Amino acid sequence: MNICWRLFILWLLVLIAGVSIVESRFVQPAQMCRNRPDVVGKCFSVHGRLSVYNGTPSVRLWPMGTKRLLGVIDPTDVSHEPGPSVLPLDIKSRLDWDKKVIGDFVVCPLTKLRPDRMQAVCIQSGKNLVVKPHKLNGN
Repeated sequence: MNICWRLFILWLLVLIAGVSIVESRFVQPAQMCRNRPDVVGKCFSVHGRLSVYNGTPSVRLWPMGTKRLLGVIDPTDVSHEPGPSVLPLDIKSRLDWDKKVIGDFVVCPLTKLRPDRMQAVCIQSGKNLVVKPHKLNGN
């Protein structure tokens, strides 16, 4: 094999690797919450606290000033943690058992609103996000 072919193959491999890395860093529009086929209504804004809980769903959003909780969960796959089409990675990376995220969220309903039931939602975006320590009760 001559040197030109070797350089061409090396260049091609570098190009393919670069494209793969760039694609994996960004969520494709089809994977975004708003574009999910199971959204059952209009997306809406919520000022609230996003926290991790014990139980299912483990990620929940409390709209401040209400007695409701919104479950951040994929109704088609409740056995796994929320993926990027349910919880954007930039928000998920700030959340942990000992941290809560307070801010303005745009959420899209994945189940219909029913009295005395937690509504499943996905989070499209968040802004004005503040991470605070999550204090456990009884300690």
